[in-house]
Amino acid sequence: MGRLLFKTFVGAIAGLLSWMIWEPMAPQELPTPEWAAWELRLELTAFFAIGLMVGAVNGWMKGSKVHALREGLLGGLFGVVGGSLGLALATGLIGMYGHQPGNLADPLPIKIVSRILALSPIALMLGAGIGASTLSLRGVFQGAVGGLLAGAFSGAAFDLIGLSVAHAIVAARGAGTGTVGVGGPSRAITFVLLGATIALFIGLAERIMRSAWVRLSLGRNEGKEWVIDRPQVLIGRSESAQIPLFGDPNIAPAHAYILDKGGGAYILADAGTPMGVYLNGQRVSQAPLFHGAQIQVGSTVLEFLMRAGAAPTRGPEAYAGAYPVSGPGSVGYAQQPAGAPMGFAPAAPAPMAPQQTAYPAQPMNPTVAAPAPLQPTQMAVPAAGPASRFALVALDGPLAGQRFSVNGPLELGRESAAVPMAHDTQASRRHATVTPGSFGVTVTDANSTNGTFVNGQRVTQAEARAGDMLRVGQTTFRIEAV
Repeated sequence: MGRLLFKTFVGAIAGLLSWMIWEPMAPQELPTPEWAAWELRLELTAFFAIGLMVGAVNGWMKGSKVHALREGLLGGLFGVVGGSLGLALATGLIGMYGHQPGNLADPLPIKIVSRILALSPIALMLGAGIGASTLSLRGVFQGAVGGLLAGAFSGAAFDLIGLSVAHAIVAARGAGTGTVGVGGPSRAITFVLLGATIALFIGLAERIMRSAWVRLSLGRNEGKEWVIDRPQVLIGRSESAQIPLFGDPNIAPAHAYILDKGGGAYILADAGTPMGVYLNGQRVSQAPLFHGAQIQVGSTVLEFLMRAGAAPTRGPEAYAGAYPVSGPGSVGYAQQPAGAPMGFAPAAPAPMAPQQTAYPAQPMNPTVAAPAPLQPTQMAVPAAGPASRFALVALDGPLAGQRFSVNGPLELGRESAAVPMAHDTQASRRHATVTPGSFGVTVTDANSTNGTFVNGQRVTQAEARAGDMLRVGQTTFRIEAV
């Protein structure tokens, strides 16, 4: 809600600045050709300024200077084009209605209707122009809906506010001074209302009408959101990515894609990076997405969300006969059968082990990285007895795919002799210790600067089992039973 209010404020400022630029040059007499030319310049300036500033804020909120610059300039350009078309449409509607806005002889209800007819087409086309700055049809539609609502609201409120202001000015001047010069505040109200409500209602329309979006749940700028508003959305470190993620060298400029297949079906696809992309802790080449899915890119975790009723399925269990497959070299990796979707293979039955007991799946916390789905080779954990053997499998960074046995206390950090982490600048020299036990490992933080995390939660000491995720610095490990 804070971002929505900020956009509303920016839109209001854009309208106010346009009025402040041209109001001192307003002709003293009207209607004249000079007045019509001056009024047109004021309106075009307002269309450009509102489109520029609202578009730039939309781009800036995506986290990239390129987005801010591109959407700002396109918003200003398309705003002028759309606003001009809306102005022509409004002129035609007012002519058909037969009542000009601002006619003092008309009763208030007639004034309100004429003002709505004047502002709604302008705001609709201006909103569509701002939406077009996203270069998506969905953005154009959401902008048009938001603009139409903004025009109707502004038209309904204008005369109520404007008349009150005019009466207050006349009263302050004293009786007999007339109404000359009271139009300036009314014009200021027009453009401030137009800019504020367009920004507000476009933001509301985008939020209400979105079908799917991604929220950053673990990493830099936690809580940031991106709407899936086109058939192919790029995730990566590139400034031009639709979901730009910066500050992590393990994220490639073009790292992964979210593909909108229509009908509520979305696919996560790896862009061919050596670090890979993970869905709920499992490395995948391509896999269906579902509400609440956790996408890990480098050390960043994104949560995929869908509007209620938009998702045809709720999880990978809905895809009968298939399960996500790890990348080459990972435990549980299977070759893709001919004709099967990329990243999937027929589900294999888990081997029966009467002497072993499987742990139940842990509940997912949507605000943290979810534990990895258990593969057939990982599903069982030995019953009580001598200490079991475990290993840490690196999921990202230069160590990705490497396995480190935990036969005894294993120290992690930049000075670790067993796990070479000198590359990880976010890890302390002696960061944490992993000690094997009967049912898992004990993770103990060594008073590190940036903390030790198990399944996304910072811990001082915690028990972790096979399938859990351990993060030290910028490196993520999956705990596996050997």
